Amino acid sequence: MSDYQAVDQVSYPQVMVVVGQIAEELLSHPDHTVRDQTEEMLDWIDAFHREGLGRLVELVRNWRGEIFLDSVARDDIAGTLLSTYDLGVAPGTDTSAEDAVAEALEEIRPFVESHGGTIAVDSVVDGVVKVQMLGSCDGCPSSTATLTGGVERSLREHWPNFRRLEVVDPNAEAEAPAAQAPAEPVQLLQIGRKKT
Repeated sequence: MSDYQAVDQVSYPQVMVVVGQIAEELLSHPDHTVRDQTEEMLDWIDAFHREGLGRLVELVRNWRGEIFLDSVARDDIAGTLLSTYDLGVAPGTDTSAEDAVAEALEEIRPFVESHGGTIAVDSVVDGVVKVQMLGSCDGCPSSTATLTGGVERSLREHWPNFRRLEVVDPNAEAEAPAAQAPAEPVQLLQIGRKKT
């Protein structure tokens, strides 16, 4: 940190500015190995934070912690951290995330419709996109391959803070009571440079 202030002299909002400056220096290093390792390290740290914070926010929501999340979102430090990953935003109010999801699904929609199906977005909350596979896709074994192969890839390309895709059964009865823990979905970390 030769040209930078000491850590205890930097305000919280400035921390990411300093990190960005250091990262840019390393990413423009003449040695390509240093550049590649820096980029990979940033991707791993990003994936670690996105999924860890996402899980924390999901746990808070499952315990009906909307008031708590609203308070966190207004906090200068914690709110900045959560908003970096589109987390803790009240459901239905994150228009940038919803626009990115709509754009991603538009890209894959012709393929799905060519097979007599359609995809309907159920919700977009905290990096998790819940969809319904309708038409001939409902219950179709190949719809799973379509989701993992096409829809998830498109979502990752259009929305840097995408965490996972969940299929909601359109025929399922009302959700299980809040006291019952939801089944744990398989978690895959998204590794790759975030688009800025």
